[in-house]
Amino acid sequence: MAKVYIGVGHGGIDPGAVANGFKEEDLNLSVAKACYNALKRCGVEVKISRTSDVDVDLNQRIKEANNYGGDSLKYLFD
Repeated sequence: MAKVYIGVGHGGIDPGAVANGFKEEDLNLSVAKACYNALKRCGVEVKISRTSDVDVDLNQRIKEANNYGGDSLKYLFD
């Protein structure tokens, strides 16, 4: 079974880019949750770095992704 780790950027005190009433942190989370749900429906084992408005440090996301042992994108699309 394929395994995917989704590292969601920004959140918490870091909104990312803000323009036209949108925050990058909110858009990132919405897209990540949609990807998570779509992958789960396809039988892929998925872990996501955050599901709420918190900031998960980039280094922590990288460590979690490496420890999770997800498959490379090349493998998933071959």
